[in-house]
Amino acid sequence: MKQLTVITRNVPGQLADITALLADAGINIEDIEADGATEKGVITLTVDRYNLAMEVLSEAGFQAVTDDALVVRLADKPGALAEIALRFKDAALNLRSMHIIQREDGHSLASIVTDDNAKAAELVRDVLVG
Repeated sequence: MKQLTVITRNVPGQLADITALLADAGINIEDIEADGATEKGVITLTVDRYNLAMEVLSEAGFQAVTDDALVVRLADKPGALAEIALRFKDAALNLRSMHIIQREDGHSLASIVTDDNAKAAELVRDVLVG
């Protein structure tokens, strides 16, 4: 799974501008998270047409970077994410992002990006999707 991260100014309307830009290009947003920290904003998303999204964002002057994300399926219960995070901690592997992308039928799907996704995939192969 590809994950896009847009680093932008933290100003009113920026999220509206980005989502409208993608909508106008016919790109469906599958997951989105937006955080504002001081003067910078960080928008993390997954879309149905990744290459086109990168092109559209770039042409509009937005700084977008991409990460390959691992997707894991976990029991939807307290401590499930902590168990996965502890695996990475014990292996001295840095978690760059973790997002719950779906909750259904007692399970959650989470996307994970680390400094070393190959090593991370080995650590979570028992819950890895795909």
